[in-house]
Order: sequence, then C-alpha cells, then structure tokens
Amino acid sequence: MDTDQTRRIFLGQAGASLSLLWLGSLTPDLLAQAHAHAQSARASGAQSYRFFTPLQAADYDAFAAQIIPTDDTPGAREANVVHFTDFLLSGIDRDQQAQFADALKTLEEQASKTVPGAKSFAALTSEQQIAVMRGMEKMPAFWTLRGMVLTGCFCDPSLGGGNKDQVGWKLIGFKDDFYFAPPFGYYDAHHDEGKS
Repeated sequence: MDTDQTRRIFLGQAGASLSLLWLGSLTPDLLAQAHAHAQSARASGAQSYRFFTPLQAADYDAFAAQIIPTDDTPGAREANVVHFTDFLLSGIDRDQQAQFADALKTLEEQASKTVPGAKSFAALTSEQQIAVMRGMEKMPAFWTLRGMVLTGCFCDPSLGGGNKDQVGWKLIGFKDDFYFAPPFGYYDAHHDEGKS
C-alpha cells in the first residue's frame, strides 16, 4: 500500500469518527447559526476572529498545516480549519474554550522550550515546528489541537465553514451524494428478488 493511500485511509477514519461525535451534539438552532456563519464568511472573505487572537490564529494555522499539509492536494489551510475552529469555540462549543486556550499556551511554551527565543510557533521553520510537535505529542494539548484540525477538515462544509469546497472529503475520496438507494448492506442485498 503506498503512502498516499495509507494517509487517506488514516485521515478518513480519524475525521469520520471525530465529525460524528461532534455532529451528534448539534441542535437545529446551532446548525442554522453555523450555516449563516459559513455563508457570511464566504461572502465577505473576512479574516477576523471571535475566539483567537491574531497570534493564536497564526500559530494554530501553522499547527494545522503540519497535521494536514498542502502538497499536491489541498490541506488544512484550504479546508478553512482556523475559521471553523474559531466559530465553533466562540459559538457552538464555548465550554471547550479554556481547554483549547490551555492547549495553545502549551504549544507556545513548547515552542520556546524547543527553540529558545522563539516568538511564536508560526514564525518557526517547518523542521522546528515538527520538533515542537514531537516534543508535545504525548501531551493532551497536542491531541486537543489535532482533534479540531481533523474535525474542521472532514465536517459537513455547511457547518461553520470547515471542509471548505469539500477539500477534506475529496482528500479521502468521500462522495457527497446524500442520496442512497438499496441495497444498503448485506441485510437487504437481495431486496428486489421475487419481484416481477
């Protein structure tokens, strides 16, 4: 199995699991807010933030780009992960703000520890960023930040602007049909037998 196929399988499994957990907690009102936010963000192209400071947004954007980099396919930046996360934490999932802010602080502290004198994670070279991430990959903060990257890349694009232009779905080969016809599985594989 080639590296690209392995990456797609991993991303698909991780993203699907996280997205389903998060989607289960949404109410119709929150879905309407998320959809309105996604529409206005597309229309205005604005780069303002509700939860992040500009420095936090830059650091998280750099972190996300290391998790799902842009190469011959779009990555976390093109999926609009930072704005999705900002919207989620400022509106739908406010109870996660403190945990996420602590995770960003840990990222900043690990950057200073790994590269003395570092002003921010985003200002580091790619190699330095990877060294920082390796230094914190066993910490809960790493998994908090990473989990939101995966959710933002693979969620329904109408929910807060994540997975913009369905780049995450395209990355894993998910087809956005939203129309399903039988047979759905082994239990009805022969649903039409005996009919004339």
